[in-house]
Amino acid sequence: MKSIIPSLAVADIDASIRFYTDVLGFSTQMTMPGPDGVTGHASLGRGEASVMFGRIDPASEHDRAPRGRGLWLYATVAEDEDIDALFAHAKAAGAEVTQEPTDEFWGMRDWGIVDPDGYGWMISKEIAKPSEAEMREAMLAGSPAD
Repeated sequence: MKSIIPSLAVADIDASIRFYTDVLGFSTQMTMPGPDGVTGHASLGRGEASVMFGRIDPASEHDRAPRGRGLWLYATVAEDEDIDALFAHAKAAGAEVTQEPTDEFWGMRDWGIVDPDGYGWMISKEIAKPSEAEMREAMLAGSPAD
C-alpha cells in the first residue's frame, strides 16, 4: 500500500468542505457535481493528508449505516506545527470538542473533535518517545489516557 485516503459519506458535501477548510485548514483539491448539479464528490488536502467526500446515497445499504459510529480518524501534525493553536482555532470555529488537548502516555499530545456528520477526529503531535515497555507499564497502571 502507498497510502490510505478515507472517503466519507456525508449529507452535504459543501457543508463538509466548509467545515474541513474553516476548522482544520484543508484546501479543496477537486469537486465534481452530480447529475442534479449538487456537489457529488470532493477531494481535500492538507500537507500530505487527503480526505474525500461522497454524498450519502439513500438506496445504498452501506450509506444508510450510522455515520461516524465506531470510526475515528487519527491525524498527526507536522513537527513545526502548533497543535494547541490549531485546537484553539478549531474550537473558535465552532467544532464540537470531544477531548481537550491532553499529553498522552504514548508520547503524543492529542485533542478530538467531531465533524457535522459524526466522524470523530483525533489530532495528534509527537511530544515524547517512550519505549514500548514504558507504554505497557503506563497502560497496566491504569493511566487516565486509557
